[in-house]
Amino acid sequence: MASELAKRIKQKQSLLDATLENPELRILSLGAGVQSSTIALMSARGDLPRLDYAIFADTGWEPKAVYEWLDWLETKLPFPVLRVQRQGEDLGQHAISIATLDVTRTASPPWYTAGPDGMLPKQCSGEYKTRVIGRKVRELLGLAPGQRGPKEQVVEQWIGISKDEMQRMRHSEQKFTLNRFPLIEKRMSRIDCIKWMLERQYPRPPKSSCIFCPYRGQDQWRDMRDNAPEDWEAAVAFDKSIRPGFFGMEGQAFLHRQRVPLDQVDLSTAADQGQGALFDEECEGVCGV
Repeated sequence: MASELAKRIKQKQSLLDATLENPELRILSLGAGVQSSTIALMSARGDLPRLDYAIFADTGWEPKAVYEWLDWLETKLPFPVLRVQRQGEDLGQHAISIATLDVTRTASPPWYTAGPDGMLPKQCSGEYKTRVIGRKVRELLGLAPGQRGPKEQVVEQWIGISKDEMQRMRHSEQKFTLNRFPLIEKRMSRIDCIKWMLERQYPRPPKSSCIFCPYRGQDQWRDMRDNAPEDWEAAVAFDKSIRPGFFGMEGQAFLHRQRVPLDQVDLSTAADQGQGALFDEECEGVCGV
């Protein structure tokens, strides 16, 4: 295990070596899940340098428990938490509109399809997380829309990817922003984060991901159904609303790999049945943390 970790770190070493001595702005991409919440509290306690801001990109469809956790977390942090959204509509509204109104498909979630497409490309993280945060960073730097940013790196953005998710590490889309990965630098896994929380008498954070995100295993869907009935009801209704897919797509769209209505999925088995680990290959590295 140690040798495998060393190999993965070596592959991503260029992302870990870069540092900024005195960034003009130090921000956290806050997903309000286990990892990013751990980083926020580490900064608050002085275990990491002090952040200027934590930025929460709100898709409008996080589980109720995540919003409640975020309300609590804000009371524990000595720096501002900025909640930002893409203008015009939340992600759920957009996803439903591309399935029912034949509008332009610009940021669809990766639905499963009962047709040759299999599973749609994931576009939602980039449009409703990464770029929303990027626009807020530009605003904090005093940049007007369309104005060119600094040529040099002046922003340090922390991302809550742990050592067990190193494949998700990416450079920032904005050339003036340096992505940092404090948990990987500290060789911390998601389990290490939970342990760190509990040892300091913090509650255990909820799992962060949109209610309708298809990147869920059987146990996660089952937990929603059994323990978060409001979220489950919303997910079932959402699943029904996207059935037409979008204009030009062959077949129907579903949230679950079994490709049946969500309230008809067999969730009795313990195995994921191929649904896959949450966000293991999520391209933006900002969801679920």
